[in-house]
Formats: sequence, structure tokens, C-alpha cells
Amino acid sequence: MAKGVRDFGPEEKIERDRIVQILKRVFESFGYNPIETPVLERYELFASKYGIGMESDAMRETFKLKDQGGRDLVLRTEFTVPFSRFVAMNPQLRKPFKRYQMGTVFRDGPIKLGRYREFWQCDVDVVGVGNPAIDAEILQLAQEAFSQLGLEVEIRINNRKILNGILQYAGVSAEAELSAIIAIDKLDKIGPEGVKTELQKRGVADKSIDTIVELITIQGSNNDIITKLRAKLGDNEGLREVERTVRYVVDDENILVLPSLARGLAYYTGNVFEVYLKNRATLSSSVGAGGRYDEMIAGFLKSNQPYPAVGISFGLETIFDAIKLLKQDGQSPKSVVQVYVSPFSQEYIPKAMEIAAALRRATVRVDVDYLSRKLKKNLEHASVYQIPWVVILGDNEIEQEKVMLRNMRTGEQALLAMDEVIKTINK
Repeated sequence: MAKGVRDFGPEEKIERDRIVQILKRVFESFGYNPIETPVLERYELFASKYGIGMESDAMRETFKLKDQGGRDLVLRTEFTVPFSRFVAMNPQLRKPFKRYQMGTVFRDGPIKLGRYREFWQCDVDVVGVGNPAIDAEILQLAQEAFSQLGLEVEIRINNRKILNGILQYAGVSAEAELSAIIAIDKLDKIGPEGVKTELQKRGVADKSIDTIVELITIQGSNNDIITKLRAKLGDNEGLREVERTVRYVVDDENILVLPSLARGLAYYTGNVFEVYLKNRATLSSSVGAGGRYDEMIAGFLKSNQPYPAVGISFGLETIFDAIKLLKQDGQSPKSVVQVYVSPFSQEYIPKAMEIAAALRRATVRVDVDYLSRKLKKNLEHASVYQIPWVVILGDNEIEQEKVMLRNMRTGEQALLAMDEVIKTINK
């Protein structure tokens, strides 16, 4: 097997599908519609200054290939850039346009728990709304999603304009800002001293470095942090946007303003978000991230028309790993089967198949024991795979043209006609 990819058996796949269904339900409850874009994209789309940018770690981790015509292609590393291309190529879309997309993305990066080379992302994005109220909706959507998934999270927020303000205050040139932001984004992984070393390597003066680290490590409540930064940066637009976004969130208890949060991608222009488990010891990787990218679509279109856009991505792999590590057992069955039909002998298999067909027409998921094993074996099979019902088909049942329906949860069973079986299961 290739490095950084995984197989998933039925039990794991059922759990992953459960997570996807919860996310889909939440996305649609907020009014987001699905779209689908290709796995393959042109290299220059991602490498452009309006994409993820040549200097970003994500660009260095891109899987690159050529087609038979010699054109440079990439496997998509995320959905935001393809989504922006989609919007640019479909000018007839009515704004605001709210979409979600789920599927595989690829990065040739370091491998650890929660980070793989093939993984699923589940994204929501909005184009056409510049008001921070929509940023707040994105955060509320994240809160709702993780609440339904049973995970306690902390949502971190910052703004690129705050970071630009800090760098300008520290005397860093405009040309060096993006490179410095990529270094700042590593604070959580390498600590303040590591960031200082990174900034030195990037040619930032020691005096500027001290100022930067002082400001990005400010502590306190959200209001305290904003107040302290405002005292240094003045009437910074990014501070106003973060302040309004947090104020719009109905319950901001798990929202944390973090001045060091950068999101090391070139395309972010305003608010940026990252979501972590409250218990970081369980899983250190983020379980969601995103932000505002108001210039990307206009850049692709070479247009002066504004295309405000904001979104967030949920990492299926990290969410799946987190749920496994927290041992949230029993949330998903071990099989999709709802009813297991147990014929006593081979001669009853045609009747068993007829019963299964009737149940399937009633939208029940059914499997049949084609080996005609002893009832004890089939009850054990249903128990192991958490199948809630067993239909028993023996001599007595055939004679009376009924079946014995056993509830595997309670152990109760009853002799019923097929219409009664369907009513009981659906009930």
C-alpha cells in the first residue's frame, strides 16, 4: 500500500458515512447547496498568487503530474481554489451563492495522526456577502456540526489585516509580509523561540521580531486582546471585523481570538478560523479551518468587481480519528443490515428471498443466510453485527404462511404476517 493512505472496513466506513451525513444535514440546514468539481486541476490555478501561492507549504506538498499533451496538472489539495474557479467560470450564478462540497483531496506532506496524503474534506463557502455576519454564521455552523458530532471544540479566530497591522507596526516591509505570516503561523508547532528563528531566516530584523512575538502572544479575554492590540495598532480594520464577527455569534463561549493565527495560505484577506478539540492531548491537529478570501475570484477573472467570499473546511480524517480516540462507541452499527433472514433449510431459501424482496420494497435493508446455518449461529451473527431484527423461517412458519420476527435488542419474538412485520420494523 502507498504511504499515507488507508483502507476502511465496513464498520469504519459506516462511521465515516455517519459523520458525512451529519455534516451534510447541518450544511443544508444553513441553506448550503452541493456542487462537485474535478480531482485534477491545472497547476497554474493553484500556483497563482490568487491560489494557494508558490511559497505556501500546501503548494510544496502538491502532487504534480503531466498529461499526454505535456500540460502541468495537480491533484487538488483543497476545495477553495477549485470553487473560486467554478464561480469565475459561471458568471450567471446568483449571489449570494452558498455551496458545500465533500470528497478526496491530496497532499504529499508529513504523515502523523490526523494528517494523511489522501483525505476527505467537507467544505462550505459563500460568495457575495462582505458583512461579518456571514462569517459569524460560518462559526455557528461549525458549532452546530461539532455539537451534533459529540465533540467539544475551541474555535480560534484572527484576521489577516490584524497580522498585516502587526507587521507594519513592527517595521516589516510589505514585500516580506507574506513570508513573515507563514513563519508566524507555525507558533503553535514550534513556539515563540522557533518563530523568532524562522523570522531571522527570512531576513526580519531582531527588533521587529521582538515586537512581532510580543504582540502575537498577547493573553487575556477576547475583549482584552482586542483592546491591547488596538492600543498598539490604532483603528485597525481587522480588529473591527473580528470584534463584529464574535459579537454576531449567538454563543461565543468557545470562540477564542488568537493574534498568532495566520493560516499559511496566500489567498486569505480577512478573518481566518481554526477549530481544535478542547482536549488537545487527544488530537493535536485541527478538525476544521477556513477564512475570508475576498480577492481570489476577482483575481481569476482579472476583474475590479468585488467578489467577497468566506468558508470553512471540516477534516473528515481528523474528526474520524478524534471520535475513535475518544471511544464514542455504539454511535454507528457494525453493519448496514436491519433484518437478517434465517431459513431453517436450503428448501426454504426461495421463500427467504421472497421475504427479503418484500422487505426491500418497503425500504428495509436485508440480508439472507444462504448457508442455512443453525438458528443459534444466525442469532450470534446478528448480535455481533448489531443487526436489530432476525426473521426466522422454519417448518411452523411455512405452514402458517407467517414468519417469526425476533427483536435482537429485547429478545422478544412474535409470529407475524408480512404486513405486520413491515409495520413493526418501520415503527
